[in-house]
Amino acid sequence: MKRLCCLALTLALLACAIPAALAEYTPGTYTAEAAGHEAGLVVTVTVDETGITAVDLDVSNETPEIGGAAKDALIEQIMAAQGADIDGVTGATETSTGVKLALTDALNQAAGVTAAEKTAVADGTYTGTAPSFGLTGPLTAEVTLSDGKITDIKVVSETDSLTGEWFGSAEALLIPRIIESQSLAVDAITGATTSSNGIRNAVAAAIDAAGGDSLQWYAEVPKKDDTVVIEDYDVIVVGMGGSGVFSYCAAADQGATVFGIEAAGKIGGNSVCTYGPMALNSRYLKEKFNDGEDYINPDDVYKVWMDYVEGDEKADVIREAVYNSGSALDYYVDNFGFEFEGLGLLGSFVVPEWDKEWCVYTADEGNTAWNILGPNKTYQFLRALDIANAKNEKNRYMTELTAESLIFDDDGKAIGVKATYYDGTTYEIYGKAIILATGGFLGNDEMMVEYLGSTVNAIGDTVNKGAGIKMGQSAGGALYMMGTLPMVHISQVKNIIRTDDLTADQKAILTALALTTDRPMITTTGEPWGNVNQSGTTADGIEVEIVFAPNFMYYNLYTQADIDAIREKGLSEAQAAATSNFLAQGGTLPEAGTPVADIDDILSVGEAYGDVIKADGVAALAAAIGCDEATLSATLNGEDAVYYAVPCTSWAYGTVGGLDVDVNMNVLREDGTPIANLFAVGQDSEGVCNKDGKAYTPWGGQAQSWTFVSGEIAGKQAAAVAK
Repeated sequence: MKRLCCLALTLALLACAIPAALAEYTPGTYTAEAAGHEAGLVVTVTVDETGITAVDLDVSNETPEIGGAAKDALIEQIMAAQGADIDGVTGATETSTGVKLALTDALNQAAGVTAAEKTAVADGTYTGTAPSFGLTGPLTAEVTLSDGKITDIKVVSETDSLTGEWFGSAEALLIPRIIESQSLAVDAITGATTSSNGIRNAVAAAIDAAGGDSLQWYAEVPKKDDTVVIEDYDVIVVGMGGSGVFSYCAAADQGATVFGIEAAGKIGGNSVCTYGPMALNSRYLKEKFNDGEDYINPDDVYKVWMDYVEGDEKADVIREAVYNSGSALDYYVDNFGFEFEGLGLLGSFVVPEWDKEWCVYTADEGNTAWNILGPNKTYQFLRALDIANAKNEKNRYMTELTAESLIFDDDGKAIGVKATYYDGTTYEIYGKAIILATGGFLGNDEMMVEYLGSTVNAIGDTVNKGAGIKMGQSAGGALYMMGTLPMVHISQVKNIIRTDDLTADQKAILTALALTTDRPMITTTGEPWGNVNQSGTTADGIEVEIVFAPNFMYYNLYTQADIDAIREKGLSEAQAAATSNFLAQGGTLPEAGTPVADIDDILSVGEAYGDVIKADGVAALAAAIGCDEATLSATLNGEDAVYYAVPCTSWAYGTVGGLDVDVNMNVLREDGTPIANLFAVGQDSEGVCNKDGKAYTPWGGQAQSWTFVSGEIAGKQAAAVAK
C-alpha cells in the first residue's frame, strides 16, 4: 500500500491535480493513504484511459457517525466529478480533506505525474476559519505568508477553551511544527486531535484565500527510526491522567525514582473534564467547610455499594474505595498542594440525603477558569508533578510518548515499557515496578464492540485505547467486569454541530427535539423505548436510562404532522423545557406555543449532520435505521407516514471494566495470584468496584475518587516493591 509518508506521495501531492477532461491514465487500480480525522484513510481507485470507473474508500479509522457515514456521499461526488474537485460532506471536513488528498495521489500515480511547483501564494496575512473542538463556534486563524512560505500562524478566536483544557497543547505544539516543516501533514497532537485539525484546516483555508492550493501543502514530514534506552528506574507509570499523576506522586513521595509516560500532548487525561471527586469525611473538607464535623456516614455508602455489586468478592477493595476516599484526598492536599472549593455543591444522583458527597476542584484564575466541563485544574496536576520531581532529580515524565508494550525478561517478568515518541523515536524504559494508568478503553472501537456491544460518544479525549489493559493481559493479568456500562451522565444530539450552519438558538431547538420526553421513542432495533409502551402511546417521563439502550441511543419520532404543528404552533411544554446537561448545543429555546417558522431549515441542517433521519414511511425508516421492518412496524402500529427520527445519544466520560486487582492494586492472574511488580489504577482497574451489565456505582464523583485512592495505594506499593 502506498502511504502518506512515502517520498513518492510527497512528490505527487506537490503536483497539481489532473483535470478530469484532460486525464490520460494508465488503466489499472491505484491505492493511496492519507490522514482524515485519524490516520489511515485509504482510497482505491480504478481507471481506464480517460476516467474513473470505480472507487472505494476505507474509512474504518474515522468516526463511524461522521466520517464513516460520509463514505457513500463522497464516492458519489468523486464519480460525478471524475476527480478530486469535490465539495465534500457537511460535518465531515477532515474525512473529506483526507479523501481529496489520497484520491489526488492515486490519480497522479495513474497519470504518471511527478513533482511540480506549488501554486503561488501572495504575500500577506490571510484569515482562515474552520470547525474545531469548540461547541459554540468555529476557530479562526491569521496566517502570514512570505516568499511562498508560512511565517506565522496566530489563532485569533476559538471556543475550544470554553469546552475543555486540551486546546492549549494543540496551539503550543502544532503551530511551530507546521511552520518548521512547511507542511500540513504534521501529525495531530494526541489528545487534541479535533483542535489540531481545526488549526490545520484554518491554515489550509488561509492558503486557499491567498491564491494557493492547500492540497499541495501536505509534504512528507520525516520520522526518526532511532532507539533511546532509559534504565534503572524504580517505578514506571504508564499514563499521566489523574490516576497516573497520583501514582507518580505517591511513588516519588516514598523515595522512588519515577518515569512517567503520557501519549497525549498534556497531562491530566480525562480527569480535567470532571468537577471533582467523592470524598467522605475528608479532614481538609471538614475543617474548611463543615466546622470540623463528619458530613456523611460512610457505613451507609458502603452498604449501598455492596448491595449494588451483588457480591462480596471485592469487599476489601470497595472498603478501601469508601473509607479511604477522604484520607486519600487529604494526602494529596497535604503533600502535593491540591485545593478544593466547596462541599456538597454536587450531591448524589440516587440518594438525596447524601448532599455533601462531592467536592469541586478549585479553579484556575483567568478568563477560562471554568469551562463547560467544570473548573480548569491542569495547573494543580502540574504543580503536584513539580513537587514530585523536586524529590529526586532523576524523576521525569514525557508527553507525546505512546506506550506500545511491556518488555519482559527471559523468565517472563515485566521489566520495562516500549514506547514511541511523536517524532518516531523508539524508547525502551526499564524499571522495577510498573503502574498501568491508561484510562480504560473508550477510544478503542474494537474493544468497545467486543465488551459492550457498541461504541459511544466521548465527552473528553479518546487517548484511552485500552493499552494498559492489553499490557496487563500480556503479563498474564485477568480481566474483571468488562461489561460494566460506560460512565454516561449526558445525553445529546448524535453529532455536535460545531459550525455556524445553525444559529445558537436553532441548535437549541434541534437539541430539544432529541431530548424531549414527550415523543414516541424507539431503539436502534426498532423496539419501543423509554416512555413508549407496546401500544405506541407515551407515558409521562422516561422510564429507562439511556445507558441501557441498545447502542447507547434511541430515536425520538416525529411525523410530518408533528413538524407542521411545531412550525405553526410551536414547541410543546416538554420540548421547550428540554435542556441538555453540560453539552448545551446553542442558545435559548422559545417559549412553548411560539411558532418555529424555520423548523424546516433546522431539520435540513440536522439531516446533513446525521442528527435527523427523514424517511417516507416505515419501510424507509427501518432501512435508514438498520432495523427489522416488521419489528418497527409493530412498534408504530403499522402507521405509514413521513417520519423524522431524531437520535438521542449517550456521551460518556470513560469505561469502567478493566484488569483484576487486589487491595494493593496488584494485577491478578486468572488463578487469583498477584503479579508482584505490576499494578493497575483508575479506569484500567475500576471494574473491581462494579458489576457487569450495570451502570458504574450509582453516584457521581466515584470514578474520580478512585483515581485518588488507587493512585495513592499503587504508588506506595510500587515504591515498596522497587525498594
